[in-house]
Amino acid sequence: MSNRPTPPLPAGLLDRFRSIVGADGVIAAAEDLVVYECDACTLEKFPPRLVVLPRNTQEVVEVVRLCAEHRLPLVPRGAGTSLSGASIALDQAVVVALTRMNRVLEVDARNRRALVEAGCVNTWISRAAAAHGLFYAPDPSSQSACTIGGNVATNSGGPHTLKLGVTTNHVLGFEMVLPDGEVVWLGTPPDGGEDTAGPDLRGAAIGCEGMFGVITRVLVRLTRQQPAVKTLLGIFPTVDDASRTVSDIIAAG
Repeated sequence: MSNRPTPPLPAGLLDRFRSIVGADGVIAAAEDLVVYECDACTLEKFPPRLVVLPRNTQEVVEVVRLCAEHRLPLVPRGAGTSLSGASIALDQAVVVALTRMNRVLEVDARNRRALVEAGCVNTWISRAAAAHGLFYAPDPSSQSACTIGGNVATNSGGPHTLKLGVTTNHVLGFEMVLPDGEVVWLGTPPDGGEDTAGPDLRGAAIGCEGMFGVITRVLVRLTRQQPAVKTLLGIFPTVDDASRTVSDIIAAG
């Protein structure tokens, strides 16, 4: 835990953050910042300089540019469900919390994909797609609380990954605000176009834990729901036999 006192912000800077995201979008009181000292991993706690909650990509751009102007480190944060300290605000960073950017923007049933904001909760995607017989496959244990931006930043998995793959296998592309405030789209664009040739920047950025930029929108691949679900009980003489059977089932598709 860090016991260093949080230094004051330069004069007028707090008001500039408030002018971008609104007075209710800035958390600066020490007692309120306690919530953001850590994520679900509580082994280490570091209070952030302040927390900013933007509502859209443009506000993220302006916050990032303001931090860059004053050389303030920043840390993107989703729901804070990580068990690895992924969103800890080291060096008294500014936390950019994406939880107010939480909409499912579009479900494209024909092409089996959905466009969502980074703060959208994982299960909300499947809920929105259920009427079309589709769901979003990656299912971390915290899926009822974790956000898709955090899932992309950590390349989250879950039980379904044994058969269907982890987050990187279900993310077609995403919008990211770079440290200088530039907005880029990595991967398949949401307008239905094709990914351009060149290095796989989408794949390189998935799992970067916020080091490359702030994820703001994500285009995910949807999977068809199973027509039926049946539960079987299998009894095996050894753990090795059970493990081999699981592997054989996965290999059979």
